[in-house]
Amino acid sequence: MFGRFGRRQPQSSSTALADDKPGAAVSAHDLVELLAAIETTAGTVYGRHGLPQRPGHYRRRADGGAWEALGDTLSPAEKWALIEADADGGRWRYCAYEGLGAHSDIPAVRQASAILAACQGLRQRLADRATISAQDLADSIRLGEAWRRLAENASFGEPGAAALHFLPPEES
Repeated sequence: MFGRFGRRQPQSSSTALADDKPGAAVSAHDLVELLAAIETTAGTVYGRHGLPQRPGHYRRRADGGAWEALGDTLSPAEKWALIEADADGGRWRYCAYEGLGAHSDIPAVRQASAILAACQGLRQRLADRATISAQDLADSIRLGEAWRRLAENASFGEPGAAALHFLPPEES
């Protein structure tokens, strides 16, 4: 009636991942969509704290201010030219989207930044079509757990969300 815990039917491909149904496989497209959902949650946290919500490369003045998107039309060489032109003056700080919140004073923003960086790494592994390693699987599990915690914490700060109020038993 019950099989041994953890036993699954063999997959047809060495990189196929088991879904919740034995024998079902998750495609790379499904994983990319899941990564997009995770990135959307992290982007929402960024947005609540005044950071951009769109992937790309950014800069801001060294003395603070808002992050400005470097144009998507700039080539990598043009982006490097901007950085090198400012190397002596140090008037600008440059950063990729996933790193914008890495040094924030707000723990949820730092967590969102780490999640975005993990998504970027897994997305790159999928694009490279590299063999999935045990480390990739462990990173994916940790990413899922971090996403769940971030989503739970983020839902408490949503506008219109009812705050929890504890009442004495006789008032409930």
